[in-house]
Amino acid sequence: MPAVKNSLRRQIWKHRQLLLFLVPAIAWFIIFCYIPMYGVVIAFQKFNPVIGFFKSPFVGLENFAYLFRRPDFVKVLRNTIFISALKLLIGFPVPIIFALLLNEIGSGVFKKTTQSVSYLPHFISWVVVSGIWYKLLSYDGGLINEILLGLGIIDEPVLFMGQGAFFIPVIVLSQIWKTMGWSAIIYIAGLASIDQNIYEAATIDGAGRFQKAIHISIPGIAHIIVILAIFSVAGLLNAGFDQMQTFLNPMVMEVGDILDTFILRQLMSSGIDSLSIGAAAGLFQSFIGLCLFMGVNRLARAVTGESII
Repeated sequence: MPAVKNSLRRQIWKHRQLLLFLVPAIAWFIIFCYIPMYGVVIAFQKFNPVIGFFKSPFVGLENFAYLFRRPDFVKVLRNTIFISALKLLIGFPVPIIFALLLNEIGSGVFKKTTQSVSYLPHFISWVVVSGIWYKLLSYDGGLINEILLGLGIIDEPVLFMGQGAFFIPVIVLSQIWKTMGWSAIIYIAGLASIDQNIYEAATIDGAGRFQKAIHISIPGIAHIIVILAIFSVAGLLNAGFDQMQTFLNPMVMEVGDILDTFILRQLMSSGIDSLSIGAAAGLFQSFIGLCLFMGVNRLARAVTGESII
């Protein structure tokens, strides 16, 4: 044991300059992530901000019971799962397919230009993105409505952002448009690390591009796909607060109101129990996310042999 301790001290001293770079990150996590965790006690109290944590009465699981009995909570939970599932099923494979297509482009200039243009939307705020999509889909003079009317596909303008049947597809498509290029970067990096001799050998054996993608490219980035899939499934109750808060309007609240927007409204309401109910909803969301993460991680390890922990 003393030998192990001495070895550890030597390693720490040897890499002391590098370890110093971790100090700001560790301090950030402690100050903004771990210390505020004490605030979860609000979810189990009838919290009164005037008297604080220590004097507010403890009510156990009463806030959670009240939350689960509310019809609007059941609605937002259903909406959250539905929207997140659509984003996962439709949006998750898109960056993988995009990366595979880029990997097949021979021209370096065209490839780099396409990749750069594809991830530019990532740097645009959701506030600006929502304004762009609202303008494109506007009932009065929107570009999409004008094109559809000009082609004779529709006889009158469609209220895309005011009907649930159109609103949800817009949410999914705008999410894909904004995140596709940026999300593909890690897959492109993974594809670049695959030994090119394997592709050359497959070409000599008569394999086509599709066969090489299926048997070489996808297995080569399978570990990346599994890890990102675990994180994506773990965030099933996170349907994208920034996006939904900026896209949401009163006409589509029935289908577009999600858990995050519900928590925000609850925290901003004037009731004395609003903070406790909002904290209970947030804690429930985090707990389900943790359970999903552990479950999917174990499933991935059993099926593919790849996992995070």
